[in-house]
Amino acid sequence: MLTKKTHAVGTTVAGLALAVGLLVAGAAWAADPAVSAPDAAGESATCLDCHDDAGAALAAGPHAVMGHGSDAAPTRVSCTHCHAGVAAHWEDDPATHPMSVPGTDAGTTCTSCHRSPHQENQASQSPHAAAGVSCTDCHQVHGGTPAGQLKQTQSGLCYTCHGEQRADFARSYRHPVDEGIVRCSDCHLATDDNTAPLASNPRNEACYTCHMELRGPFPYEHQATLDWSTEEGGCVTCHDPHGSDLPRMLNQPYEGPHFQLCSQCHLVPKHNFNSQHGTDWAGVSCNECHVDIHGSYTSRLFLTPTLEAQGCFVAGCHSQ
Repeated sequence: MLTKKTHAVGTTVAGLALAVGLLVAGAAWAADPAVSAPDAAGESATCLDCHDDAGAALAAGPHAVMGHGSDAAPTRVSCTHCHAGVAAHWEDDPATHPMSVPGTDAGTTCTSCHRSPHQENQASQSPHAAAGVSCTDCHQVHGGTPAGQLKQTQSGLCYTCHGEQRADFARSYRHPVDEGIVRCSDCHLATDDNTAPLASNPRNEACYTCHMELRGPFPYEHQATLDWSTEEGGCVTCHDPHGSDLPRMLNQPYEGPHFQLCSQCHLVPKHNFNSQHGTDWAGVSCNECHVDIHGSYTSRLFLTPTLEAQGCFVAGCHSQ
């Protein structure tokens, strides 16, 4: 017959054994997340049992999923953050229940995390969005690097739709995009403005990023550089921003007897095609006299300082 003391000791030992057992089980559960109740990490682990190619790419990219990939990833998501229909996909026939991306398009899914004004505008209100371009047309989701996650070089992606510009960049005078010195995004989509490319105000700011010496302000400004609010205004009044067969990437010839460039705006009696400047002295270009055509500190006509001060007799054309 057990005494009360013996019974108490037995109860204590049994209680300790139960506590130790629970601790061991808890430690095992913590060490093996796979035995936890289904959650986002567990779902991703299940996905990667079959989709090991996506898993390998995800492990090295910024979209490293929970339970797979580097712990250093700044934000880890699960497969189901982007893909819907998980239960039907793995419980039924995957062929009849393919994984889908929720939302009206991939852009809607992407902006659930990528929420900056620029990213949201690009996905919903930009010219690209209006043309039906989705985030995944240009960006890799599984893998890639944090710097854009582009599917190929930036210019290569742009040329997929903008073939005309690809031809421009093969011209004699061009911005060195194909050489990798200038990128399309250096000029386009460089602001949070969700209107047409390069429509930031003032329009020329994209050009002045590199051509700082032409920014001014000048006491005498060339009106062509000020008309940035019009479709063809600003620097593109005279220059083709992608490429040209004319020096300085001009869109019309201006040297020698060719006045097409300047005559787009300037057709005045003393300087038209039938005047002495236009016929008798064919071969003299406008910039023989008007040199500071982007803006001048001294002349409202953008003349050379000597010509502005002393008149045409010192230019070498008139002897008296």
